[in-house]
Amino acid sequence: MSKVCEICGRGKMTGNNVSHSNRKSNRTWDLNLQNTVVTVDGKEKTVKACTKCIKSQKKI
Repeated sequence: MSKVCEICGRGKMTGNNVSHSNRKSNRTWDLNLQNTVVTVDGKEKTVKACTKCIKSQKKI
């Protein structure tokens, strides 16, 4: 079960936690993935999509 958007292909992002004393430790950010129904070629398909893609699909 991967944490990748099936529409745009975005995945986990990495960076640093930075404390008040400026010490750095590694961390990751996960996408907000939701199971949603998308119409592809006239057929409905269930995909894992990030909320950014879901919002842009509703605008179209």
